[in-house]
Amino acid sequence: MVIDNGNIIIVFDGYCVLCDNFVKWIAKKDKYNKIHFTTFESDYINKNYSEIKLKNSVVVINSKKIFFKKSEAVILCLKTIDYNKTLIAILEIIPKTILDIGYSLVAFFRYKIFGKKKICSLPNTIISEKILS
Repeated sequence: MVIDNGNIIIVFDGYCVLCDNFVKWIAKKDKYNKIHFTTFESDYINKNYSEIKLKNSVVVINSKKIFFKKSEAVILCLKTIDYNKTLIAILEIIPKTILDIGYSLVAFFRYKIFGKKKICSLPNTIISEKILS
């Protein structure tokens, strides 16, 4: 699979209910079909990006194979779907360290607050062409 310029891959925790809901929401808003999805445990990641391991962060890979994590990944997702430009501008002026602390706190408690699925999976609401397995 070749990721064209401007497209991204979102690598997320397939066990995490919060991550699952975030991915569903992003997929629904992706009106330009710029985003592909996969989990940390997928064959696609194991074959192409074996250095990526499940941590307390979503990882976004752009067309230049640059990795984005934590708040940078979320902001890139929002930009890719042309989400609220005011919100993006606000997030971009907040220091990255502060955003990442907030992100890390949510990530650390995500299973306790939102729950954990028994098996690693992708949401079944995502169009199969967008899934990298």
